Order: sequence, then C-alpha cells, then structure tokens
Amino acid sequence: MREPRRCSGKILFFAGAILLLSQLAWARPLHVGSVGLEVEQEIQKYMPLATYLARALQAEGVDQGKVVVAKGIPEMAQLLKHGKIDLYIDSPYPALAVSRLSGSKLFLRRWKKGISEYRSVIFAKAASGIARLEDLKGKIIAFEEEFSTSGYFVPKLVMMQQGLKLVPKKNPADPVAPHEVGYVFSLDDENAMAWVLRGRVSASVMDNQTYVKQAMAHLSNLKVVYQSFSFPRQVVSHRGDLPSDLAAKIKQTLIQMEQSEEGKKVLQSFERTTRFDEIPDQAMVPLLKAGKWIDAELGIR
Repeated sequence: MREPRRCSGKILFFAGAILLLSQLAWARPLHVGSVGLEVEQEIQKYMPLATYLARALQAEGVDQGKVVVAKGIPEMAQLLKHGKIDLYIDSPYPALAVSRLSGSKLFLRRWKKGISEYRSVIFAKAASGIARLEDLKGKIIAFEEEFSTSGYFVPKLVMMQQGLKLVPKKNPADPVAPHEVGYVFSLDDENAMAWVLRGRVSASVMDNQTYVKQAMAHLSNLKVVYQSFSFPRQVVSHRGDLPSDLAAKIKQTLIQMEQSEEGKKVLQSFERTTRFDEIPDQAMVPLLKAGKWIDAELGIR
C-alpha cells in the first residue's frame, strides 16, 4: 500500500514542477505603448500605469510593466501587429488609424485631465466676415498638428464632408485658389490663437475646452464659425491578437482603478486622469464612419 503513495507523491511533485516551469515559461512583460519624440518623457509619464497593471496581472503571467515609445503612427501599428506592444492609449483619430493598419481593438475610454469628451471649434476674428465654413474658400486655416483628433482630423473631415477642397500650404502667406481652402499647422494652441488675432490666418482650430481658456481675454474680437460633434478625449486599444481573458482582466483592472487609493494616485500621476470606462455606444460612430477619409490620410488603397 505504501508504493502507490510514493508514486502518487512523485506524480504530484512532477506535476507541480511542470506547472511552475510552464508559468515561468509564459511569464512576460506587459508593454504599454505611446507615440512621441521625447522618449524619456513618455516613459516617465506611462511607467506608473504600466507598473500598476503588471502587479494586478501577475496571476495572468505578467512579470513586469514596460513602456515602448514609437515615433509615429506607422511604427506604432507595426509594433502592435508584431506583438511588441500590448496596450496603446491615444486620442481617437490616431487610435483608429493604428487600428486600420494593425488590427488593434479599441475597448475603453480615458478621462484625461478629468475630461471624457470634447469637440473641435473653428474660430475666426469677429470682423472677418466669415460666418460659415463655405466662407473659408480662398483663405487659409491653421490646424494644430497632423495627428490631432480635435485640431486636425475632425475639422478637416467635417469640411471635406461639406464639399470643401483642402490644400496644404507651406506658410500662411502662400496664395490660395478661390475654390480651395489652404491649410497650415500652428503646432500649438497659443500660435493658433495669435495667428487669427494678428491676421496671419483667417481661421484656426482647437478643442472647445481650450478655446474657452484661450479666448477669455479676446471674446469681443472672436467668433465661433463651427463646433463639431462630441468624441472621446482619449481611448485605450489592445493588439488584435491579445488573449481575450487577458484583455478582459486588463479592462477590469483599468475600470476599477478609481475605486482604490493606490489606483487614484496612479491615475492622478498619469496626466490627471480621473477614470477609465466603457466607450459609449454612440461616441465613436461619426469617426467609425470616416474610414475612407482615414485611409486617404494614411495612403491606404
């Protein structure tokens, strides 16, 4: 009767050893991705979140959190496509662009700086005579930067949907044909406001919250020409082949962060994020319908 017990003990020992070895073999970092040119700055920004998630996902085989910084949308798409990045957080347009290139999936909304959604605002000088988008023909508008959702893609999308032909220009003084709208990039909100007030461009773009702050001292000299539909401030994506159980655990962990003191502290350090939650059903509809415009921006045929 003792021999079977010895065999049983050996079996249990080897089974435990195999389980431990398999866990060690599958242990891997969780890679959180960001797009930016200042690599150290991006790593510093995202590392507390990556570390928090890694601790919460130890039972899922995650042994540490790492931050990977891509220089642009194409590189981010390649990193997600080849499993070098697991999570990617950005505004809706670059997130959708990356998704179309890599198959990544949007699954949560981020309340960056306490803001869940916002709009694009196109504004001009009050005395400009510009009352509608059609009035921008033959003039120059300043967008913010090439991959900004609120400062470029949404206002450009709206203008193109209304039949306006937008043409890039090297500087605000370049000539514009009467049937076209020329555009340049201001690169920041201060420039966007100053260029309109000084007459360098006929109109500029920024999100509605920033416009309220920037226009505070100039309200009598400005007018809002157009406000867009609302869209999420930022969204969270995961690579397309991330195991569903791991994706579900990440989702649960992010949503529950606001419920603990440690989670709140990490959220606050992450650009004053207040929470992560489900993307409302209608929040992304206008952008999801803009696939052909996104493809055109990316050069996809």
